[in-house]
Amino acid sequence: MKKFLYFAAAALMLTSCTEDFKNWAEPQSNPQGEVVSFGSGSVASVGVIDFAEIADTVEMVKVCDITAPSTTDPAYTPVYTIYLNGYPFAMDEEGKINADDLLAYVISAYGQAPEVRHLTAKVKSVMDDGTTATTIWSEEFTVSVIPDAPVISSAYYYIGTSNGWTPFDPTYKLDNGGGDVYANPVFTVIIPATGEDNWFKIYPQETMDVAEADFWSSNFIGYAVNGENGMSGDFVEGVNDQVAFSFKIPADIEADKYRLTFDMMERTFTIEPLKDLGTPDLWYLVGSCIGDGSWGNAAGNVGVALIPMYPQVDNYSINTYVGYFPAGQGFKLIHTPGNWDEQWGQKDGIFVKNDGGSSDITVPEDGYYQITYDMEKDVLTIMKYTGTVNIYDMIGMPGGYQGWSPEATLMSGMSTTHENHDWIMKGATYDATELKFAANGSWDINWGAATFPLGIGVQNGDNIPVEAGTYDVIFNDILGEYYFIAK
Repeated sequence: MKKFLYFAAAALMLTSCTEDFKNWAEPQSNPQGEVVSFGSGSVASVGVIDFAEIADTVEMVKVCDITAPSTTDPAYTPVYTIYLNGYPFAMDEEGKINADDLLAYVISAYGQAPEVRHLTAKVKSVMDDGTTATTIWSEEFTVSVIPDAPVISSAYYYIGTSNGWTPFDPTYKLDNGGGDVYANPVFTVIIPATGEDNWFKIYPQETMDVAEADFWSSNFIGYAVNGENGMSGDFVEGVNDQVAFSFKIPADIEADKYRLTFDMMERTFTIEPLKDLGTPDLWYLVGSCIGDGSWGNAAGNVGVALIPMYPQVDNYSINTYVGYFPAGQGFKLIHTPGNWDEQWGQKDGIFVKNDGGSSDITVPEDGYYQITYDMEKDVLTIMKYTGTVNIYDMIGMPGGYQGWSPEATLMSGMSTTHENHDWIMKGATYDATELKFAANGSWDINWGAATFPLGIGVQNGDNIPVEAGTYDVIFNDILGEYYFIAK
């Protein structure tokens, strides 16, 4: 930040009232001092305080000019407090307050957008000789402040190899999860790889809105050096091919697609190569302690009598599940809803696959268990789960598509016979957006992660970058596992 203060004269006379108070060190009594007279001083507002023009090293910032009230007794010295919107700040005799405190208050009250914020101000001067004090208040005046932040557009768009350098194309619009761009300044988009060098730039909504003839001479986000191919760093914003030049993702960085992330507040970017792991292969639980307990394995019973297991983020051949199982109540694993041919059961105390004579799987005692099926090794394991488990009344899916409301867009619980920890939202259609999972209608407990279509959400994690499409969404609130099953 660089220091730069605009000054405007607006003198405001101080009005006075007198209060006698006891010395804090001697609370019993103090003799009344001789009558002392005080002349009126003045306070004058300064102009707009622009934090973009104040150096980082500046500790105190001037918010008003003060002419101290006069006194016939030099023992009385003034101590100043300024109240901004009723909130007190200690102020020195030059009208300066702590710069960090002022900026933090303005951001908390108004947000970080670099707009002029007008604060109602009053100054209190306490004239104190150590025993008796006179309090003098100013009339109201205005302190105007602009927070230090770059201008952030309402939207950003990719243009480059992946869309044939097509102007005004919203196909790869970056998403920040919705809401205030200063509260959510990180924008992301996933673009397909093309098998060649991927040259690209980003442009703001303001460039999207210009006339066709002005597009290529407008502002873009890019590199300061044309064709720089770092996968992270700082970006620049300015006139196309004069300030902002093209990024380049080299073709030898093998990927099926790339996630581009731009932090518009910090002015940084990252490029993450993504490999397409194919379509996850799902297995399902069914049984007297699963879902509604009906053993209904038809395809229409997914989320009712069938509970899907969860593929692992980095290995789709492994399905896992954690939930509550009562002792003695049976269940099985099946591969295809509506078909009992491919299944896991139990026989002579061991797990067996595709054995028509197998019995139901049971656990020896009530509790939480983790089931893991490794399809590559063809091994099924069931172990006691010892982690912390909470029970939630509801799970919502707040996101940019619905205003980030945690009490709306509620999922349905899958288990109705026993303790529920699995939730489903069927047939949800999205444009590209971001969302999270939240418990009990608030943000106190929420899960997020940067992976899609599946992942393991963590408390206060990243927004989940949802690609446009229609999905059945499943979520397990013990491990935070989720899967957006494309329809």
